[in-house]
Amino acid sequence: MSGHSPELRRPMLVLAAIVLGLSACGTTTTDDPNVLDEADLTGGEGREIADDDVTPLDGEKIVDPDAPATTVAIEGTAGELLPEIGIDMSRLSSEIAAEGDEDETIARIEGAWAAIRSEIEADRPELLNGIQATVDMARTAVDANRPADADKAFSLLTDLIDQFTGDG
Repeated sequence: MSGHSPELRRPMLVLAAIVLGLSACGTTTTDDPNVLDEADLTGGEGREIADDDVTPLDGEKIVDPDAPATTVAIEGTAGELLPEIGIDMSRLSSEIAAEGDEDETIARIEGAWAAIRSEIEADRPELLNGIQATVDMARTAVDANRPADADKAFSLLTDLIDQFTGDG
């Protein structure tokens, strides 16, 4: 290459680098027993696990018995759903303390709140942040396993519901 012009040397160097780089991309084999090759993955030990799997099937789909049931969209007005949220929130503390169905209860609370949030925002914006705070506090109570926080959220929500209905 030393006899070639500089204009030809550069492309030849690039070509040489590409060829060397491609030659490094060949099939690599290893004697390491901890590394599985393609044959091991498609017909070796991994296949035995699938053959012994006893996961129940529904048609051709794997069924998870612990999966939550399909939910139906929550519908209703704020006047209808706020009291329901209050009822659910009143149960939350004891469910958390007694290892009850707090996950289902908080899901209903959050679902009902999501269904009426825009109505509250439009019609009673002064209550929006307060109700949101109680729902957030209830979620934290469930996640952190703190029944006292659920009681506090319920107490605050009760006052907000009273303000909404005109009872307070």
